[in-house]
Amino acid sequence: MSETELAPEAEAPSRVPERPYAIERREADALRRWWQRLTLSAEALKAHTDAPTWPKGMRATLRRCDTGEAAMLTEAFRHLWNLLPTREDQSDRQRDHRLQAWSCISLVVAELREDAPKVPLGARLGQQKRETGKPYMSELRFQQLMTSRTPEELVQRLRRALALIDKRGVSVVHLADNIALWWREYQGGVSPKPTQRLGFIWANDYFGATAGYRQDNQ
Repeated sequence: MSETELAPEAEAPSRVPERPYAIERREADALRRWWQRLTLSAEALKAHTDAPTWPKGMRATLRRCDTGEAAMLTEAFRHLWNLLPTREDQSDRQRDHRLQAWSCISLVVAELREDAPKVPLGARLGQQKRETGKPYMSELRFQQLMTSRTPEELVQRLRRALALIDKRGVSVVHLADNIALWWREYQGGVSPKPTQRLGFIWANDYFGATAGYRQDNQ
C-alpha cells in the first residue's frame, strides 16, 4: 500500500443533497470525494478538498476495464474501496456482493467528466436535444437499458448512455445509487414499494423530462 493510500485526507464535511435508495449517505459522500480526486483538475479540486488529485493514468486504467473483476485489480478501485465505510456485521457473501456492486459502480462513474448534484440519469437522458428536438436517448434504447440482464450488459449500456450526453450533467451519487439498486434487484432484493424500484425510478425521471416538450410539440 502506498503512502498516498495511508495518508489521512483533509476533506470538507459530508454534504450529500441526493436521497439515495441503495447506498448510504456515508458511501455517497466517499464516492463523490473519490470521483473528484480521480477526475477534477488540481485547481478545481481545491474547491472541495485539500487532498491532492490522483494521477490521470489511474482513471484511464479503470476506464479500459470491461468487467467488475478487472476493475477490482486497479489502483483506482482500491482507493474507492478503502474510502467506503466498513460494515463489520456483513457476512462473507454480503461482502462479496457489495464488492461486485461497487466494482461496477466504479466502471461507470469513472466515465463521468462532470458531476451535476441532484440530476438523475433518467432525467438527463430524457432532456431535449436542440439539434433534433428529440431526447438524448431514444425511447427504444432507454427501454433496452432498463431491461439489462447481466452486469456486463448494464455497464456497457450505461457507458453508451453517458456517451450520448457527453458524459456530463449527471449526479455521481444518483448514478451510483441506480447501479447499486440494480444489483440489489439482480440478487433478488426487490422493494415491496413500486416507487422504490429501479424501473419506476428511471421511467419516472425519463418520461417526466420528455413530457414537457413533447406536449409543446403536439
